[in-house]
Amino acid sequence: MLCYFNRLATDDFYFIWDVRNHGVIIGVTSQYMKWCGRFAATLFMDIFYKGFDIQQSYYSLFPFISALLFFTGTCFLMKNLGRILFLFFPNSQILFAAASLTALLFFLSFDIGESWFWFCGMSSYLWSIIAFVWGCAFLSSIKNKVISLLGAFFCFVYIAGSSEVYSAIFGLFFTVLLFRKYRISKNIKIFVSAQQNKKLLFIYAIFAISFLIFLVAPGNYLRDGLFPERKFFYSFFITAKSFIKLGVLYLPFKLVYILTFATPFLIIGDSCKSSPINNLKIPFRSFFYTTSIAFVILLFIFYWMVAYVMVESGPPRVVFLVSFLLSVYCCCVFFYAGYKKILNKKQLDLTKKTGLILGSGMMIFLIFSQYKTTSAYAKAYDQRIDYILELNKITEKDTLIILNPLPPSGMLYSAEISNDTSHFTNRELRLGYNLKYHVISEKKKD
Repeated sequence: MLCYFNRLATDDFYFIWDVRNHGVIIGVTSQYMKWCGRFAATLFMDIFYKGFDIQQSYYSLFPFISALLFFTGTCFLMKNLGRILFLFFPNSQILFAAASLTALLFFLSFDIGESWFWFCGMSSYLWSIIAFVWGCAFLSSIKNKVISLLGAFFCFVYIAGSSEVYSAIFGLFFTVLLFRKYRISKNIKIFVSAQQNKKLLFIYAIFAISFLIFLVAPGNYLRDGLFPERKFFYSFFITAKSFIKLGVLYLPFKLVYILTFATPFLIIGDSCKSSPINNLKIPFRSFFYTTSIAFVILLFIFYWMVAYVMVESGPPRVVFLVSFLLSVYCCCVFFYAGYKKILNKKQLDLTKKTGLILGSGMMIFLIFSQYKTTSAYAKAYDQRIDYILELNKITEKDTLIILNPLPPSGMLYSAEISNDTSHFTNRELRLGYNLKYHVISEKKKD
């Protein structure tokens, strides 16, 4: 439903205009040289902008396909992890778990519209996470070795060429994994000779080279000049504020989603059958503390990097990685709690029923409320576009046109413009539709 009512917005129009007039290669090159080094995200995005231009109906498929890719990648990854950890569960449970994790990530987003429905933002952040899930699935696969290696190659090149902060976190994960495998091997020759380690080292090298290409982009340094002066110790203050926002303004309002969509992992863990030689013998309390400490350390590193680079907490699309880390953390804890039989049958049944009732009620409410909001937004948006295009046919000279303000966009990313003709949203709308006149949005009455 949200995909159907979603519409192009702000920077989408600029990039459409850019590739329409300059082509994909020049568009990517100019971004690399003058704005930022995200060569992979920009290339991938510009290909679609070039092919679809301003045809709204094609773009409606993007968020749905993104969710589907995350879902299928999670299915393959969970299946591979089950094999590695000697855990056995039917395909129906894998599908159920992947769907639950996808839903949890969606609803735990700091801003659903900016993370899932703004095409310009998806390429650097949402698709980086999808590429990471698929990359891990390829790396952990033992079938079709050549295809798996190629798949992992493209996934990690995409990640390294899409977001500096995401690349740093995923690179840290990669480094810790390799170090752990080296510690297990206890010998460099044994470590390097292992076939799986060879694949990991090759992809790690490719990832590092791609990230280096990203970092040396001249555009990064030009863009960096727009940020305020960085203060090392002040970044810790911003990090502390980010944690307070997370604990006070974010988590309390997301608990219902966690209970709804993480509960299936509790049930799957409780019914999971394992091999006698499985290595999941850690007590739940130890697992919980270890996982929680690792989660908090990752959050601290991420928040500090964002604070130092951007001299602020970061927009919702950037901190979307926190939503991903939190989703994975919750699912792992709930699964292990079920696996270790922390709840008795009566408690498990109560949790199951509570999650089902909360989830059903929440989804019914959201479907009806979002339909009312987003359908009105899409209708007003389409009327605005029809109006400005019709006006463009009869306008002979430059003038100023005042447009009716758009209604709230709900979970979608709003395409509203400013009441200032020099604002970037106004200028980009003009570029996207080749308008002969200036446009502003009338101020909403209080």
